[in-house]
Amino acid sequence: MAIQTAVVYFTKGGAAEIYANAIADELAGFGHVVDIINLRQNDPSDLAAYDNVVVGTGVRIGMVYRRAKRFLKRDDLKDKRLAIFLASGIAIDEPERSEEKFLEPLIKKYGLNPVKCDAFPGYVPGADEDSPETVDPTIARAWAVELAKLWC
Repeated sequence: MAIQTAVVYFTKGGAAEIYANAIADELAGFGHVVDIINLRQNDPSDLAAYDNVVVGTGVRIGMVYRRAKRFLKRDDLKDKRLAIFLASGIAIDEPERSEEKFLEPLIKKYGLNPVKCDAFPGYVPGADEDSPETVDPTIARAWAVELAKLWC
C-alpha cells in the first residue's frame, strides 16, 4: 500500500514553494503518493487520507505567516507523522537560530511532535538581482531523503 503524504506550504516570496516541490519530488521517488497543497489556494478541511504531513512556511518581518500558524494548530495534525520546515533569511547564516526563534516556539505552543524540523535559507529581503542565490533546493532534497528513511 502506498504511503500518502501531504506537503503543505505557505509562501509569499517563493522560497517555501521551491522547497516544498523539491521535498515532494524526493518523497515521490521513495514511493510516497504526494499531494502538494498551497495554503494560499487551498486549506484542506480533512487530512484523514494522509499518513504523513510536511508543513513549510516562510518568515517575513520576523513573523511566521499567519496561515501556516493557523494550519499548525489543527488538532488532526497530532495524529499524523509530521515534519516542519521553514524558509528564512536568518537561516542563510544561522539555521539553528532560525529554528530557535521561529520553529521551536510554534512546536511548543501547539503541542506538536514533529519527527523532523529544520530551517532552510530563504531570500534576503531587498536583495537585488546581482545578489547571490540563497535558496538551495538540494538542501531540501537531502532533508527529504532523511525524512523518507524515517517514514519507511
